[in-house]
Amino acid sequence: MSATARLVVQMTPVEKNALDARARRAGISTAEFVRRRVSDDVLDGSREEIEALLKTLEATAPAILTSLDEALATVASAHAALDALSTEPAP
Repeated sequence: MSATARLVVQMTPVEKNALDARARRAGISTAEFVRRRVSDDVLDGSREEIEALLKTLEATAPAILTSLDEALATVASAHAALDALSTEPAP
């Protein structure tokens, strides 16, 4: 959908500079920044679900990281064993 309506918002020069700076940091125009911030309000209805998912991820992350560490250790061990085999003299 193309933007066809215009909105004029009065703000102080300091507020405008801050808004422009935030948009620049995001790498988008000020208008796009404002549109996205308004669209973010749509997520508010899902905030509880998102927070629950984040809590689940936070609770499972240590186990996931442990599993990854174990897998990496197994790969390193296998790699070392293969290196040892490749350096043995042929019979």
